[in-house]
Amino acid sequence: MLSYNQSREKRQNQAAPASCFGRDGPAPFIHGWVSHMLSKTVRTNLASLGVGLVLFAGLLYWVRASSVVDHLRQVGPWIIALIPFYGIGQLFFILAWRALLDEQGRAVGLWKLSKAYLAGDAVNYVVVSGNLAGEPLKAHLLRDMLPFVKGLSSVTVNKLSEALSMIAFQAVGIFLAIAFNLLTTEMAWGSLLVFVLMSVAIFLFFWRQKKGLFGWVFRGLSRIGIARAFFERIAQKAQRLDDQISGFHLGGGHQFRVSLVLNFCGWAVGAVEGYFLLKLLGLEATIPKAWSIEAITVLANNLFFFIPARLGGSDGGKVVVFLAMGMSSALGLSFGLLRRAREFVFAALGFLFLVQLNPFRQRPAQSILEQKSLQQTGTSGI
Repeated sequence: MLSYNQSREKRQNQAAPASCFGRDGPAPFIHGWVSHMLSKTVRTNLASLGVGLVLFAGLLYWVRASSVVDHLRQVGPWIIALIPFYGIGQLFFILAWRALLDEQGRAVGLWKLSKAYLAGDAVNYVVVSGNLAGEPLKAHLLRDMLPFVKGLSSVTVNKLSEALSMIAFQAVGIFLAIAFNLLTTEMAWGSLLVFVLMSVAIFLFFWRQKKGLFGWVFRGLSRIGIARAFFERIAQKAQRLDDQISGFHLGGGHQFRVSLVLNFCGWAVGAVEGYFLLKLLGLEATIPKAWSIEAITVLANNLFFFIPARLGGSDGGKVVVFLAMGMSSALGLSFGLLRRAREFVFAALGFLFLVQLNPFRQRPAQSILEQKSLQQTGTSGI
């Protein structure tokens, strides 16, 4: 006969709702992830930041800081006008994420969704992770209002939507650059090569995500032989997340298309912002030129994912693009610094939201609603 304590423990285990991360929910997983980010990757981030600072200092020396300062003075307080443009672009990206959510997810509210999105983006901006470190954090920050597995699956699908829309945006930009003869031959072919390689990688990711990404990754790790039991256990739990994502791909086609359009608009706002910035710098501005600059610099940015805030790499990419279009290196660096200024503003805002939302706060007990949502794949959103 079971003792009273054993019987009570058994009843608690049976009553505890299932989660893809176990009975205790995602909190232990997130706490472990945060601890890992704060300990084992600190030296990597500092080393990468050092590389970025060296690149930036070398770039500033080569371009001549005095020339850059003159261009920045020319823009003056009009730099403030760029902040709303960036905000509009971010709003489109947030709406694209929201479009993938079901009624429960949309009930979170646009403001709370925006705070979680900007907080996650701020972490992406400063942590070396290929723009991935902040993605599970977005879902974690909403865990009191949206089941973690549902939030994480929506973030994962939105990341794919964002990448596919970026490919479409870049394709238009490269086409305009070639059609209007805006680039040197070498730059055009180089951009085309990087674009093709990146497109192949993204479409492979899309294919793998539809077939089940997370379980496949952990099953592969379990076959290596290191911590096999641990990875096999995680693979079984991650399968629920894959089922949620696969269910959306089967029945959420319309929502995914809406998300693609909204993400594309987010990228396009960057081109409009670039158009007005070219005007402020006293340059001849056309939509094809502004679109091409934005598309190719976004392409170049992805090559420097290993540097926090892409410091030095992103700025150097803009200098190369401006030189390839027959403009001066000082104008290219000034353009990059002005764009970076509004990035800093939104990164700071994101960290303020991160502190406010407090990712370390204790999570309340899971509800019956969460248990039911984890068992449904649904066709009306994630």
